[in-house]
Amino acid sequence: MDDRIILRREEHVAWLIFNRPARLNAMTIETWQLMGQHLASLSEDRGVRCLVLAGEGRAFLAGHDVAEIREHNEHIASGKLSPAQLREWQKALQNSTRRMRLAPFPVVAAVQGYAVGAGCEVVFAADLVVAGKSTRFGFPEVNIGVTITNGGCFFAPRKIGLAKARELAYTGEFIDAEEAYRLGLVNRIVSDGEERAEAERLARRIASRAPVAVQLHKTMIDRGLESSLEAVLAFETESLVQTAMTKDNLEGTNAFFEKREPLFTGD
Repeated sequence: MDDRIILRREEHVAWLIFNRPARLNAMTIETWQLMGQHLASLSEDRGVRCLVLAGEGRAFLAGHDVAEIREHNEHIASGKLSPAQLREWQKALQNSTRRMRLAPFPVVAAVQGYAVGAGCEVVFAADLVVAGKSTRFGFPEVNIGVTITNGGCFFAPRKIGLAKARELAYTGEFIDAEEAYRLGLVNRIVSDGEERAEAERLARRIASRAPVAVQLHKTMIDRGLESSLEAVLAFETESLVQTAMTKDNLEGTNAFFEKREPLFTGD
């Protein structure tokens, strides 16, 4: 089961690669649990400054495995599966979103093919998105009579606007990469097959910046989604004081005047 998600590390950039191409990387409860474990371990590694999520084969992540959904439905019908068990499994899914947002580094999604259902929820929870021209996004949950999870209802209206979020949730229709870019979900569109290369360039650029400042920017922007202006202003002040006292601030300032690239250490 461990090879269903490949964990790779290249200097300060880590990769989590969904690896069930025959199933379009559709997830199972066990795979969600594995993803949560990987995210937890990466978050404890100070050497990781950016994470890239990618998928093998023709899709980034085509939702939850329909075979497991069918099995669960059969168990619900027979009384073998309780609401309490469903809630426990739901924690495994939603912990992936929690850990992506609480991770001390940005998460970049390199998306191709399909990012639908749970795959679309993962994309919405990421910090930045690189998508191939043929990519399709959507929430088809209403087509099988269930609801969006993993924070999709939190991030969708904030990232693409309330009206469009409602439309996608109510209809189950998909949007293409061009519309996702226009709406603000996608940061960069590339030719099909170039998603990982562009995501890696973006991740390496982020990893080359001062890690404490990047981490605090991630936290400040996330807090800004839920906080008042005064609360964010106060947090910005404390973050500025914290970063001003770092060795990286001195290094960045010296590099600017010396007309060279800074070498940040996270100290």
